[in-house]
Amino acid sequence: MTRIETSRLVLRAPRPDDAPCIALGMGEFEVARWLAPVPWPYTLAMAIDWVRMAPENGLFVVDLPGRGLIGCVVLGAELGFWIGRPHWGRGYATEAASAVLDWYFRTSDEPEISSIAHHANKSSLRVKAKLGFVETGRDRRFSHALGHNVEHVVSTLTRADWLAGEAKRCA
Repeated sequence: MTRIETSRLVLRAPRPDDAPCIALGMGEFEVARWLAPVPWPYTLAMAIDWVRMAPENGLFVVDLPGRGLIGCVVLGAELGFWIGRPHWGRGYATEAASAVLDWYFRTSDEPEISSIAHHANKSSLRVKAKLGFVETGRDRRFSHALGHNVEHVVSTLTRADWLAGEAKRCA
C-alpha cells in the first residue's frame, strides 16, 4: 500500500492494531453522526472487521507522528474522511484529503471523484470547498447513527480543476 507523508501527517495502510483507535474515533457520536454508513454505537469488533476488509489502496489511516491515529481517508467510489474530535479545527482533514487526492490524480486516469456530506456538516463542506469540490446535487442517504434519512450534498472534483488549483495550493 502507498504511504504518503505531508508536513504534519503520515497516511498509511491500516494495521490490525489500529482497530481500537478507529473504534474510539468512529464510536464517538459526534463523529458517527456525520458518517451515513457508520452504525452507532460503533464497536471494536466492527473496527476489526473494517480493517480486515479495507480495500488495498483505498483506505488511508491518518497518523499524527507522536500522537498516533487521528482519523481516516477513504477513497473508493467516493472520497470520504473523518478526524477524531480532539483534533478538529486544526486543518488535518484538509491536509490529509489533499494529499490523497494528489496521489489519486497522479496515479489514476480517472477524470473526477465525487464526495458526499451531510447537509449540516459545515466543517466537511468547508474542507471540500477548499479542495475544489463543486456541488453537483443533493440526495438522501440513511444515517445509521441518526436512524433516518438525511439530505446530503453531492460534490465533484475534476482532474482539470484539481490540477488548475495546484498552483494556488503550492503558493
